[in-house]
Amino acid sequence: MTSLQADTSIWRTRIVRPGDLGAGDIAAWNGLRAAHPDYDTPLLSPAFAQCIGRVRRDARVALIEDTAGLAAAFAFHKRPDGLGRPIGAPFCDYSGPVVREGLTLSLRQITAMAGLGGYRTNSLLDPWNVFEAERTGAVRSQLVRMQGLAPADYLEQRRAQHPKRFKNFRRLESQMGRDGHQLTLTWGPLDDRLKAALYGFKSSQYRLSGLVDLVHAPKARALLDVVAADPAGFQAGLWAGDELVSADFGFREGDAFHPWIAAFNPAFGQYSPGNLLQKQVIEQMGAMGLQSYDLAEGHDHYKKYFTNSGRTIHCADIAVAGWRGLALSAQAGLWRALGADAGGSAAGRLKRRIDQAALSFDRTSDRLADLLTALRKRGVSATPVSGHAGDPE
Repeated sequence: MTSLQADTSIWRTRIVRPGDLGAGDIAAWNGLRAAHPDYDTPLLSPAFAQCIGRVRRDARVALIEDTAGLAAAFAFHKRPDGLGRPIGAPFCDYSGPVVREGLTLSLRQITAMAGLGGYRTNSLLDPWNVFEAERTGAVRSQLVRMQGLAPADYLEQRRAQHPKRFKNFRRLESQMGRDGHQLTLTWGPLDDRLKAALYGFKSSQYRLSGLVDLVHAPKARALLDVVAADPAGFQAGLWAGDELVSADFGFREGDAFHPWIAAFNPAFGQYSPGNLLQKQVIEQMGAMGLQSYDLAEGHDHYKKYFTNSGRTIHCADIAVAGWRGLALSAQAGLWRALGADAGGSAAGRLKRRIDQAALSFDRTSDRLADLLTALRKRGVSATPVSGHAGDPE
């Protein structure tokens, strides 16, 4: 373990590997999370950082303290060029420091104190608005919060808001029964049978669409595998007999479930299998012991029918003083000169695809092969950072 300390008259920073967090560190970090409901996502938990740290040697946590105790906990991957990436990338629907309300440090200062030359994310959570001057954009995620309701009462509220949609969901379930498909929902650890079916469907979906195949990209697959082997790995699968209809798999902490990979069996596409899965998961959340079910951002055209809450995420691209920060600033300036900041530009799509490949592949040859695939399939396409890329409908 390497522990770095940078003491000033006010702040003390410790940078540790996630596996070296002490019980006091974990309790203090969770104390910061408990102060705001937006921080209750499993992806900003010490448990998640520790799980990822078992397969990613570049995983680090910066713990920033003052005389009042822990003020910020910042988990990240430190790349060789000094750029910090969100912990768990490319499966990082939420990221950034977990901070105390009223913190006076900027994101740039926290990045520097973490020993980084810069930090880049498209999923920054900033519930206390500490980093308002350093962030861009605002996208709302989709989240099921039971808020003490029984699942039936929750779904009745959603049905009252979207009666035509829920009538159609009931029709589709009935049609499956008439067609001889009796539905069963299973949940728990990711077993071999569901893993083979889910990963197969998801990989085909990625490849057909020209997106980065996160199922087989080595760096991404390592994260899927370590979560699958961890007690926090959790799946919900909808079956018709022995055939998988649709499934979610991701990270669970306590009563909060955040799926990463969602896919459906094309043979059942006419029944809107993703919608039926989400409906049945919500119906069984009480039995599962869940109070929140996070569907991340994107695909609002179907997620909105099931969700009653969400979190706001932002983009941030920070460079700090020093030679590493200057190099990252120069790189960002070159992309701006090429027009990458313009919405929908070819340069912007190329930049996002290269970023995604860097998060997913170790070898340069694999990254180039992925870029050629993207150019051949669909020009240059950006796979969202979210693990929900290409969610089922």
